Amino acid sequence: MRILITYYQNRIKLLRVGMLFFSLFCFFSSICPYSFSSSSPAASCSSSTLVAQEEDQKEKEKQKIITEEIVVEAPLPKDLPLSTTSLIKREKIESLSPKDLSEVLSYTSGTFISSGSKNEFRIKIRGFESQRIVLLYDGIPIYEPFFNSFDLKTFPAEEVENIKVVKGASSVLYGPNALGGIINIITRRPNPPSFSLKTLYGSNDSFNITSSGAINWKNVFFSGFASFDKSDGFEWNKNGENTLRENSDYERRNITGKVYFYPNQKSEILLEAAYYRSEFGVPVATEYYFPRYWRFKSWNRFQLNLGGTFSLLKNGHLKFRSYYVRHDNILDAYTNASLNELMWESTYDNDSYGAFLLGTVPYLAQNELKFSLNYRDDNIRTQDYRGGEWEEFQHQTLSVGFENHFGLNPRLKLAAGVSLDYLRKYSGDNKASLNPILGLKFNPYDYMDIHLTLSQKSRFPSMRSLYSSRGGNPDLKDERGTSYEFGLRYERNFLLSVAIFYNKMKDLISAVRLPSGFQTNLNIGKAHIFGFELESQKAVSWMSFSANYTYLNARNEEEDRPLDLVPESQFNFVLDVTAKNKLQFTLWGLAVSSSEVKIFDDIVKIPGYFVLNATISKSFSNFTIFLKGENLFNKYYVTEPGYPMKARTVSVGLKFRLARDELIR
Repeated sequence: MRILITYYQNRIKLLRVGMLFFSLFCFFSSICPYSFSSSSPAASCSSSTLVAQEEDQKEKEKQKIITEEIVVEAPLPKDLPLSTTSLIKREKIESLSPKDLSEVLSYTSGTFISSGSKNEFRIKIRGFESQRIVLLYDGIPIYEPFFNSFDLKTFPAEEVENIKVVKGASSVLYGPNALGGIINIITRRPNPPSFSLKTLYGSNDSFNITSSGAINWKNVFFSGFASFDKSDGFEWNKNGENTLRENSDYERRNITGKVYFYPNQKSEILLEAAYYRSEFGVPVATEYYFPRYWRFKSWNRFQLNLGGTFSLLKNGHLKFRSYYVRHDNILDAYTNASLNELMWESTYDNDSYGAFLLGTVPYLAQNELKFSLNYRDDNIRTQDYRGGEWEEFQHQTLSVGFENHFGLNPRLKLAAGVSLDYLRKYSGDNKASLNPILGLKFNPYDYMDIHLTLSQKSRFPSMRSLYSSRGGNPDLKDERGTSYEFGLRYERNFLLSVAIFYNKMKDLISAVRLPSGFQTNLNIGKAHIFGFELESQKAVSWMSFSANYTYLNARNEEEDRPLDLVPESQFNFVLDVTAKNKLQFTLWGLAVSSSEVKIFDDIVKIPGYFVLNATISKSFSNFTIFLKGENLFNKYYVTEPGYPMKARTVSVGLKFRLARDELIR
């Protein structure tokens, strides 16, 4: 009964927040005469030139209205924000035929994907761990609130329109805890109407099927996505022979629905719901660690959000979102590899709800004021074993941010901003953090961007580090970091991007063993990361090639050694070749240098590796067949010691798609 009461109380709170923000929008819309104007002065003109100008302006307005965006990425380098951003477009994602985001983000500059003890796929951006990175799903922050983490394999790739990876000095408008960067996943929008189906079958009875569709009625657009993914697991190269990794099987289901409503050309309202459900095993370590026979009986996530984009005053715009996210999972631990004797069962039941406002107000000739208000309430319920007592924790986070972009002249822009982040804790002193940003942009040409930025960022401690019975410390301070970056982007005939950066961190949270033998978390860590990125892309009618290289000098200053699991260098490339008969060949590779990690009191070296993958596909009128091979050289490699990655795998698939014309027929 108590669970039901808490469940509905959270939804009532969410409804109240949504109604409050919706009321604010109604108010702003009523005082802004341009907000709901559906006509244009050019509409009464018969001149073809004016009509063309009107259509061009309408198209520009449509491009501006993207409710899922926080900071809109512009098509020209001169309009880019003050940070190095990697954009992964839909076409590139389709050429790789990936199942989830872990496969897509592996080949982005500055990123490193690893998998280890909990069979989660984690990401590092320029050496920063996923706990210090903010992941946005259509603009909504998604993370498991007790651990402050996310698992990339829980996000299907098939429904993604594009992914933006923001590195370095990210905007203060994104909200709190963006110490290491931002990942914004934008799913496909329902325009034009379409239907698609994709199936995939591969090694170890791996089967995947996805379906998506979009329709519209007048100014209301609907889209839906569903997927089912099942596998007996994966093989690893054990002494030259491929062997099935025990307890590596999984089953995943996902369904997403979106509704868009356009009251006029300058406004958009979005309602979105998504549900992810899975069950999977956790393979034991092959070395270094004692075997743990774990299995997630369930790992589920539900999210619901309501939001919109509206015009503000004459040329500005205002966005709002209210959202609810629920994570619940059950982890079973067994005494043996047969998984027939339960040792304990741990349950996490977590609810998060929140809302945010984002506004942009142009003023004077070349100046723009941007502001944001972010609020989030995280509620945690944990049970360490069946029949045990439930522990409950709560965090409330508030962030207010302002950014001003000053146009010093048409080619030179100065940007300054600051955010105030506040954490109301379950236990211990509440925390507040001030995070400024300062940047200078110079655009000698429309196709070239040069920027120099300085920022300070912070991350509040996770509930696990504060309250866990295994080393929690409610008096922890927030982690702090200072970031410097110089970046250059050239985009004419080909793309060339260069970034040089330096990050200095202090008060990093580290687990420390006390003289009594017990372990606790303390703010003792200091580190710095110096590095550079190079990225280049070139495309012609029949071929495209992209490559990037990242160098990192990441040091743990307390122990005077490299940061754990941070390779010094990484090189990625993707080659796409398309023949006249609609035959497409894609080859992509990943070369990673060695790294190290401290396990207990020993430093363990992790060898470097090179992995090569390929797809070949043939397109017909409405369908495409493809063959995919991963780890073609069947290399043994690990991203975390004791947890080998999968050996060579082969899969075959079919894609079927109907566009607007076929649906109308």
